Amino acid sequence: MKAKSMSCIPRFDWSANQNIQSEVVVKNIKVVEETREALQLLQARKVVILVLDQLSTDKAQRVVDWMAGGACAIDGQTFWVAEKTFMFVPNQVDIQSQRPAPSSPSPSLKDIST
Repeated sequence: MKAKSMSCIPRFDWSANQNIQSEVVVKNIKVVEETREALQLLQARKVVILVLDQLSTDKAQRVVDWMAGGACAIDGQTFWVAEKTFMFVPNQVDIQSQRPAPSSPSPSLKDIST
């Protein structure tokens, strides 16, 4: 039996499923370990806004990197909202913004804060 290549597997079209209700979840992250729950929300196709102002810049960057990776895995996007506040959206959500798109999937907090 010949194995099918990945290109033969049809992708699920999330935008075509009109029964999915949009939900936005705002979370204040106090410890890095809370990122797992935020990733699960994103995987469940919810818009996740994370407020990271209670974390050091290094720990906040770690959370942004993990979440941006999760967003990238589901063809989603990462948006900078304010200093240490980010929005992660699944692919079925369209965001209109005046801000330029980030140059990388995971924005650097050091570049943003300068």
